[in-house]
Amino acid sequence: MALKSGGISPHFASCAVQQRLTHKGVSPYNPADSLKPNSRNSLSDGWREEQKMLRLVSLQLIVTVVAGLVAGLLGGWHALVSALFGGLCCVVPNAIMAGRLFLNTMRPGGADPISFFIWEFIKIALTVALIGAAAWLYRDLNWFALLGGFIVALKSYIILLFRH
Repeated sequence: MALKSGGISPHFASCAVQQRLTHKGVSPYNPADSLKPNSRNSLSDGWREEQKMLRLVSLQLIVTVVAGLVAGLLGGWHALVSALFGGLCCVVPNAIMAGRLFLNTMRPGGADPISFFIWEFIKIALTVALIGAAAWLYRDLNWFALLGGFIVALKSYIILLFRH
């Protein structure tokens, strides 16, 4: 049996960590416990998670405006409006879902996977409805600009990945 530098075997060290975590009310086997408000650092972690979600949604909004300006330079006024509509078809459902998921983490039971899947379905349905509404209500729609704005907003999180 190999010993660590502190003289404790890895098995006993993991048992000690497990006892410490279960003593604090956090299961070492369920990462979702860190989102429950009963955990010791839930309030500060919840606000940090809200800041991350807010940063992502605001980045999507900024990228949507940039995509709209580029489309406006290349294709005129109708392309600008279409690209903005396309980006907003992505940003608005994401903002609603992020807000709801944050509120779910503040509930006494914490966030559960069922609410995530329900809100993911609502987000997809809202996205499809917004694209349909844009096509129905804006007669001079430029489909290329709308889809371009949507895809650019959808993939804007890649910018945050390169930042870290």
